[in-house]
Amino acid sequence: MRKFSEQEIERYINYSDEKVLPKEEFLGRCIACGRFLNEVELPEGPERQVICLDDRDYFVEHYDNLIDLGEIEG
Repeated sequence: MRKFSEQEIERYINYSDEKVLPKEEFLGRCIACGRFLNEVELPEGPERQVICLDDRDYFVEHYDNLIDLGEIEG
């Protein structure tokens, strides 16, 4: 299972804030399904700041695609 560092999640938050939505609109919610993070099961790592446990696999694939596209530094 892929483990994320705090720095990787911070890079993702900054990328999303600049290119997708202002972070005020997505922090506290799952970036995939939109559910409030305090109402769902969360993964163990720092990715729990942006994704719920049900959508973690989507997040891993999405994050890796952003690296492959050069959108986020790997």
